[in-house]
Amino acid sequence: MPRIVLTADRALFTDFSGLDALGFGLCLPVRLMPSFVEYRILAPRAPLRGGRAAYAPYALAKVEASLLAAGFTRDEVVIVPPEHLDDVIDEDTELVGVHVVDPRGLAPVSWTLRVMTGGGETCTAHEFRRLMERVSRLKRRYHFKVVVGGPGVWQLRGHTGEYGIDVLYEGEAEVDFPLLVKKILDGEETPGIVVGRLANPEEIPPIVTPSRNGHVQITRGCPRGCQFCKPTTFIFRSIPLETILREAELNARAGAPEINFVTEDVLLYGAKGLHLNEDAVKRLFDETMRVVRRYGVSKVTFSHVTLSSALVLKGAVRHISEVNNLSEGDPLFPQVGFESGSPRIVARYFRGKPYPWKPEDWPWIVVEGSKLLNDNYWYPCLTYIVGFPDATPDDYVKTVELIDRLRDEGFKGWVFPLLLIPIGGTRVEGKAGFATLEKLPPEALDAIVAGWEYSIEFSERIYPVLVSKIKNPLARRIVDLLIDKALNAMRAWVRTIRTEPERVATDYPKVNIRNLRGLLSTLLASSLPVRRSRGHRCQAGHVEEEAALA
Repeated sequence: MPRIVLTADRALFTDFSGLDALGFGLCLPVRLMPSFVEYRILAPRAPLRGGRAAYAPYALAKVEASLLAAGFTRDEVVIVPPEHLDDVIDEDTELVGVHVVDPRGLAPVSWTLRVMTGGGETCTAHEFRRLMERVSRLKRRYHFKVVVGGPGVWQLRGHTGEYGIDVLYEGEAEVDFPLLVKKILDGEETPGIVVGRLANPEEIPPIVTPSRNGHVQITRGCPRGCQFCKPTTFIFRSIPLETILREAELNARAGAPEINFVTEDVLLYGAKGLHLNEDAVKRLFDETMRVVRRYGVSKVTFSHVTLSSALVLKGAVRHISEVNNLSEGDPLFPQVGFESGSPRIVARYFRGKPYPWKPEDWPWIVVEGSKLLNDNYWYPCLTYIVGFPDATPDDYVKTVELIDRLRDEGFKGWVFPLLLIPIGGTRVEGKAGFATLEKLPPEALDAIVAGWEYSIEFSERIYPVLVSKIKNPLARRIVDLLIDKALNAMRAWVRTIRTEPERVATDYPKVNIRNLRGLLSTLLASSLPVRRSRGHRCQAGHVEEEAALA
C-alpha cells in the first residue's frame, strides 16, 4: 500500500460533468444547492482506474509529478478521490496530502454569493469539512501526518487544529515539497507552516496522471502587479513548450474532449515581462493542435485573457479563433478582469493592467478589447470588484457608465460583480476587510445590480450553447429544465437588491432547498404570481477559476 496519499475534497475532485463553469455553482451556500444537483450534476464522482484516480485536479497531478521526479516511486505515491480514502489508507500510510482552493468559503466568488444570498456555509467549505472529518478519523487509526497545500491555504491559518492539519504548505511544490515529505517519512520534526520556493521552468516536470477536463498549465505568476491578486506575487514564467505538449498529449490520449490552458493571461505566453511575443503564442496553439488532433481533439481553450494584451496581439487573437474554428454557435468563454470603470481606482490598485496604455485609457481598453474578443467569437465573463477601501460613489458611477457603454456596443458576455476580499499574501491584505452589502453606499449597490442584470440577459441568450457542452445526457436535460427557474429567481433577487437590500439579511437565510421537500416548496412558492417579487430567490453563479498552484 502507498506511503503517500494525495487527495482533495469533492468540490475539486470531479470533472463538473465535463463543463468547468458548473463548478461555480459549488460556491453557493450548501442550503441553496439541492444535494442531487450537487452530487449528480455539479460534482459527480471521479472514477478509479487500477486503484488510482483516472484523472485528478491539475495541482494534485503536478504534486505527484514533483514527488516522482524527486525519486519517489509510483508504488509509494497514489492520487485517489475522497470517497476511496478508506480503501487505500492503512498502516503503511505515512502522509496524506490535501489540495485546497476554497476550504472555508472565502474565495471571491464564494464570498460574493454568500453575502448576496443571506450567508451560510458554502458547498466548497462543506465538502472540505467532510473530507477532513474522514481524514481525521483515519489519522486517529493509522497515525499519519496531514499536509495541506494549495492556493486556499491562507484561509486555514489559525485553523489547523480544527481540521487535524500538521503542516500548511504554501507556494509551489517542485523544489521544497519533496524535501518536506522526505523529512516527514524520516521522522524528523517539521514546522507548522512551510513556504515553498519558486521553481525554474526547467524544474517543473510534466504530469503523469491525466488532469481534469484536459487542464495544462502554460504560465505561472503574472507581471501586471494587481494589488488584490495572488498570482502577481509569483515571478512570471512560461512553461517550456515541450512540457506543455507532453501534458496535452497525455490528456488527449486519456480521452479529454479538449485541452484547456491554465494561465492568468493566455497572450502572455513567451513574454518577457509585459513585452508580448505573438510568435510564441501562435506556435503554442499550432503545436498543441498538431499533437492532440491525432487523438480526435479539435479545440484548445484557455482560462483567462487580459483586454490590453488582446489589443496588442490582435493577430494572435484571430489566429486562436481560426485554429479552433470558432463560430457563433461554438464560441469561447474566457474570464477577464476589468475590475473597475474608474481610472482613479485603476491607478491606485492595478495600474499595470492597462499597459502599454495608461490608467486613464482603461474605459476605452475595456470597450475596444471586448469588441475585439466578440468579433472573434470570444464571449468573456468580465468581472469587476466592489468594495475597494477608498472607493467613492463617483468610482461606482463610472463603473455603471462603463457597463452601459458595453450594452450600447452590443457586448456579448457576462458582467459579474465580485466583492473585495483581502486574499492572504496580496498587497491589500491587512489594508481592507471583507466587503459586505451593509457597508456599501447606494451607488455600489447600483453597480452590483447593473452587472447582474446584464449577466441574466446574456445567460438567457447563451445557455443553450453552454448546456450542449455537458457530456451526460441526463445531467444536460436536468440543467436545461432548471435554468428557467434559476433565471426567474435571479431576476427577483436582483429586484430585491435594488429595492429592499435589507431583506437579504432577514429573509434569505431562511431559504433551504438542500432536500427535495424544501426544493419543491420553494419552486411552488415561486410559481405563484402574488409571491413572485417576494419569494425565495437565490440560484446563481457564473465565474472564476481554480488556480493550479500546488
